[in-house]
Amino acid sequence: MSKVENFGKYLLLEKLAVGGMAEVYLAKSAGANGLAKLVALKRILPQFTNNPDFISMFKEEAKVAINLNHSNIVSIYDFGIEDSQFYLVMEFVDGRNLRQIINEMKKLNKSFSIDQAVYIIKEAAAGLNHAHRCVDSHSGKPLNITHRDMSPQNIMISFEGETKVIDFGIAKAETEAEATKAGTLKGKFSYMSPEQAEGYPIDPRTDVFALGIILWELLANDRLFTGSNEGAILRKIRDGQVPAIRKINPTVPPELERIVMKALAKDKNVRYQTAANFHKDLNLFLNTQYPDFSTHDFSMFVRECFKVGYAEGKEKLIAYAKIQPPPIEPYPSEVISGTKTTSEPLPLPPIGIAKQNVSWDGLKSASLSKRPMSHDTRAGVSIHSTSNTQLKYKKVKRTSPLKDVIPKIALLGVIAFAGFVGYKNYFLNTKKGPSQKAVSVTKKAPVDKSNETQIDMAATASTRLSVSSEPPGARIFVDGQSTNQFSPAIVTVTVNKPVTITLIKDGFYKYQISKEFNNASSLKAVLTAMPPMGYINVHVANGGTDSIITVDGVRLDSRPPIKNYAIPAGKEIEIKAFNPMNNLEGRTKVRVTPNKIQDVQIILKRIKK
Repeated sequence: MSKVENFGKYLLLEKLAVGGMAEVYLAKSAGANGLAKLVALKRILPQFTNNPDFISMFKEEAKVAINLNHSNIVSIYDFGIEDSQFYLVMEFVDGRNLRQIINEMKKLNKSFSIDQAVYIIKEAAAGLNHAHRCVDSHSGKPLNITHRDMSPQNIMISFEGETKVIDFGIAKAETEAEATKAGTLKGKFSYMSPEQAEGYPIDPRTDVFALGIILWELLANDRLFTGSNEGAILRKIRDGQVPAIRKINPTVPPELERIVMKALAKDKNVRYQTAANFHKDLNLFLNTQYPDFSTHDFSMFVRECFKVGYAEGKEKLIAYAKIQPPPIEPYPSEVISGTKTTSEPLPLPPIGIAKQNVSWDGLKSASLSKRPMSHDTRAGVSIHSTSNTQLKYKKVKRTSPLKDVIPKIALLGVIAFAGFVGYKNYFLNTKKGPSQKAVSVTKKAPVDKSNETQIDMAATASTRLSVSSEPPGARIFVDGQSTNQFSPAIVTVTVNKPVTITLIKDGFYKYQISKEFNNASSLKAVLTAMPPMGYINVHVANGGTDSIITVDGVRLDSRPPIKNYAIPAGKEIEIKAFNPMNNLEGRTKVRVTPNKIQDVQIILKRIKK
């Protein structure tokens, strides 16, 4: 196990990666009551600590990412300065980035299936769509964020099958302190859009093009834009010559080829205009062509690729869980030795709590100054930086600031403790009556007090519940919260308290039960298979959008045209359309085949009385 390092209120457990300007660590945060959380901590490399360009880029990443809150984007928890180094605390994703997975699969002579490739890009598109539509938390104005560096390295795949976009370090937003100069190229050359390669202004459609490149490469199991040098790569991108994917991989369906080529259109006005539209088409394709796709099976595939690394990683995380993070000191400590004074920084509050008040200008000035910052009343956060300034003073006149503070703190502590004891005695005495003396509290039978304690402990005691299902592989939820586990598995529940266990598996009806569990309990669920489904598109020839559609007596919320509505396959279903404006009605019966789409056209007629 690597040597751990204290870094403010975090414990750096292991270095995960080193980039051009920063390094990323697996870290542990100190929480209340001894609770701790594994996080990923990214900090600027020491040689760039006083580089204003790198600091500005690092701060820009925090400013952009702090507004993002989506399941397909890695969350940001904290941002601050420690030992004159800016750091960013992010959600830790237990998995690998897409480039690492691709490289490992080549060693194993494996490749992604079509449905797996579509799923990865579909999820990434959902995350990017959130970023593109994100608004500033202060003003509510659109930020118009563009990632600009979408590549396999910046797509994380967890061992649970989750896909998350990372690294908004060079993201373009309208809140940037300075606009990117024309002709400046940022990002990985092989994943640039034509307009980005030309140095022209970019927008979210650039990210769509980059995702299209990644999808093409996953389906072709090969790189799209390659060359002997960067200039050769950029020329290919500017020419916009993209081979049809079916010529490389004939198993790709024509509909998917259409989606890929639209995302890779050289003219950005022909391309998907939003990541949402790209996501919509991919989602529709996956649901209709691969309705049996399972995220559980996908997670098992990823784990199998990293069988040894996954097992070793789990053992390492268990070992790291036993290491206690450094305690959080509520006050800065000052140590005087000779003529040198060192001031330790106050821990910054998590961004999720104080992000509305953090002053970014103040943070920037702190990094460029060697003197500790004063308290920023605008921000509501006091930020300090390490100082090694030589001080000349006379021993008689030089006193520590803590000399006057400590007695006052001690006095306040005594007063608070006395007040607490007095309040407690008064509160307990009132239960015995107003005439009861305080001393009577000490004469109370200890048995009664212990019994009360036992009842409280019993109400909050937890036990391990064994959850299994037939068939296995169902995702387990406890009181509506995902456990990120699949049956069979062990989950923790509260004893003698009603708890709701939910099991969800693709192709089966949801299983749910609410009951109390005792110690060493077990639950075995038998899942009921759903019938095979088909899909219908409903068009009303002469009813417009005012028609009301019912399917086997169930009224639909949507108005026509209805797209890809799922119904049981092999069963005769009645489709009815009614227009209340002209009192016209039409109906028909259909029988669909599994996993196929059938068009249904209804002509409205006058209702016979």
